[in-house]
Amino acid sequence: MGVTVAPFAGSPTPVRRALSYINCGMDNPIFGLVLALFGGIWTYFVLRGVSCEFKPGHRSNWFVGSMGVLVLIGACGFFGSGMSAVGFLRFPNFFEWPAGIVCGVQTRSDGKHVVPLVPAGRVQIYDATWHFLRGWHVGAHGGDFKVECPATGRIEVYTGRGQHHYSYAEDGELISATTYSEGDSPQDSAGSCVVVPTSPLGWVFSSPAFSWGTAMIGIAGLAIFKKLKSQ
Repeated sequence: MGVTVAPFAGSPTPVRRALSYINCGMDNPIFGLVLALFGGIWTYFVLRGVSCEFKPGHRSNWFVGSMGVLVLIGACGFFGSGMSAVGFLRFPNFFEWPAGIVCGVQTRSDGKHVVPLVPAGRVQIYDATWHFLRGWHVGAHGGDFKVECPATGRIEVYTGRGQHHYSYAEDGELISATTYSEGDSPQDSAGSCVVVPTSPLGWVFSSPAFSWGTAMIGIAGLAIFKKLKSQ
């Protein structure tokens, strides 16, 4: 099943930590940088347009401000998830990315839930009552990936791009990294589709579609306001 490029589970911890550091590198630094620049420029010009609509003491300022906030939140969610997926944005293991509706969730024998957040390029672990425990970045190069939870206690991750196979300990430490051939592709273990407990604001960040939709609502509101004002 490919060529192993990582030590076995019994290897010294410093070596495994070094391997984890390598895996934590950016999957596509050029794309991440382009996405960050484009997102920053796009957001700047939109918010600059919002600021031009503010009039000192005018009652419409609350509406313009609200639409501007929607644009900002939506842009942060949309571009942020993309930059996270390619490793340009890195978050500590104690950070919980809002999950929302997720498919491919695996439940371990101890009741813990392993949640693959493909849009953000992360795996997150929850206990049996859906309290967040930890999460980490997966080198899926911004593409799809699946998780499996065999009886060994490891968390196996299979990526679509590059056909990488990563084995993690429950704490997120990378144990091994291999590649698999087309004939050795992982079994189709679809897992479950679950609504992970998420705050109302967190839903905006749980999906690029929700994030972009939020930004578009703000832009549409500003466009309608500007049209009505010109009449």
